[in-house]
Amino acid sequence: MVSVLCALGIAGCAGRAPEAARSRESLLRVAAAVSAEPGHGAPAAAPGAAAEEAAAAEEAEAHDDGGEVDDDFEPPAEPGVGAVVHSPLASMTEAQIEELLAKDPAALGPMSLGPTNAGALLNGVRMPEDPRWELVDPNHAWGTRETVESLERAIAEVHRQHPGSPKLYIGHISARSGGRLSPHKSHQAGRDVDISYFLDARHRWYQRATAANLDRERTWAFVRALITETDVELILIDSSVQRLLKEHALKIGEDKDWLDEVFQFGSRKPRPLIRHARGHANHIHIRFYSPVAQESAVRAYPLLVKRGAIKPTTYYVRHTAKKGQTLGSLARQYGTTVEAIKRANGLRSTAIQAKRVYNIPRAGGGPAAPPPKHVTVPPRRLPPPRAAEPPLPERRDDVGPALGG
Repeated sequence: MVSVLCALGIAGCAGRAPEAARSRESLLRVAAAVSAEPGHGAPAAAPGAAAEEAAAAEEAEAHDDGGEVDDDFEPPAEPGVGAVVHSPLASMTEAQIEELLAKDPAALGPMSLGPTNAGALLNGVRMPEDPRWELVDPNHAWGTRETVESLERAIAEVHRQHPGSPKLYIGHISARSGGRLSPHKSHQAGRDVDISYFLDARHRWYQRATAANLDRERTWAFVRALITETDVELILIDSSVQRLLKEHALKIGEDKDWLDEVFQFGSRKPRPLIRHARGHANHIHIRFYSPVAQESAVRAYPLLVKRGAIKPTTYYVRHTAKKGQTLGSLARQYGTTVEAIKRANGLRSTAIQAKRVYNIPRAGGGPAAPPPKHVTVPPRRLPPPRAAEPPLPERRDDVGPALGG
């Protein structure tokens, strides 16, 4: 798809769509890189925390019930289920869209272009400042309107249940125009969020959650709100933390079959929402559906390409390395170069690991990336009603944000 790196800036009062650039060049600028070397740029552990880190890592390994996934994991669509949400752009003619692209592109609203690991964000919305959370990097806290509103809704639910809750730390969402954001493989299309757990009073950003410091009650309230009140696609939580949350949920009377549907830990059910991923004991990774922003991208994509506002870049295939394969053999197999594969994966040497997945660029730029696909949002995974508790409301698919900021 497309990968974008644009000049970034902080929009004064966030939560509003930023003023869009009026020139073609500043609408979107294309870059080819799609991933970074895992682990680069992660904060160092606090002094004296080595023993705790090692114990927690060992615990995570012991309780890992499924395969490890990266933060750019794209779960396959569930066949035949879900609702298609229509963008406000669907009722506009191509001439009307082109006129707005030329005169006032911000009026088209946010667009999430392409997959989260090779995409872009147009007319992004910055996460607002609020006493209930702290933006660790405000320059890279841009998302679709749906992402921002969903995150606000889940945090608000925790504070409704537990007034006076401590603030959360919100890490990266996306750059203002999406595209590659080091050190992540994902976070390119305004739909991914890194956020802290609720921990004890000594809480700091990127601190590992353990049995000793995890606030199970508030963290479970937050995760439960994500699942039941937002259109969440994927949640990445280390299996050691999954165990603590699932045990707490069972203790307070949550339905076991429902918990087995949403947690990967302790379950063999297919397509769990909450999956294990290495490096996610110190933060939660959330990926939201943004059906309106994604459908707007589908509608506007041909016109964006026509105007030269975006340009399809190198097409990447995903390859799981086998024992004995080298970068040279992969380059020959796919008709590319060793240096191109190194750049695409943020590799500093030619060494590769068996069973690891690599992005392989096609030679000469490869075929044009396909246009964005229509998104189907699956039904929310709602638990059975608790005793004396009214059913949770279903999502309304006929309502979407109005055009403009």
